[in-house]
Amino acid sequence: MSFSFNIKKEKELIHVSLEGNLMSKQQIQGLLDEVDFCFEEGIKKIIIDLSGMKYMNSTGLSILINIFTQARNRGGEVVITNIPEKINQLLIITKLNSIFNIEDTVEDARKVLT
Repeated sequence: MSFSFNIKKEKELIHVSLEGNLMSKQQIQGLLDEVDFCFEEGIKKIIIDLSGMKYMNSTGLSILINIFTQARNRGGEVVITNIPEKINQLLIITKLNSIFNIEDTVEDARKVLT
């Protein structure tokens, strides 16, 4: 399965949906460019929805960290939602679950960000 993403702008936040297998930086460059563009427009709040993800390796984790760091450096926030069990285990093993703001649903994430 390949990787794809979808970005929806919603007032002062963006909703990023990721789908498939994320295993290389080349797969994500378009997403990083769009997120950068949103930051430049002044949008600093991001919901990352992982409900469509099947697999993510360390490269995928580094991309999440990159987006998180960029948002925080600009005074923003990132909330990750709908984390599949395999990816959740990866976050627990790497202890990233204690760094990221994690919510069960997109609606919960919106409440945290507004």
